[in-house]
Amino acid sequence: MKRLIGRPQEALLCEKAKRQQQMFSVAKAKRQLQSAQLERKSTNISICFL
Repeated sequence: MKRLIGRPQEALLCEKAKRQQQMFSVAKAKRQLQSAQLERKSTNISICFL
């Protein structure tokens, strides 16, 4: 009986870990996008001064 109780908790922990991984991936992608946008802006500014 104890095993049946433990398995749903394992499944919940697994789902929680998956959600956290997805959130991390989304946050990482957003940071990369912002970084690329900032690079483009600084490149455009540099070209204007040339």
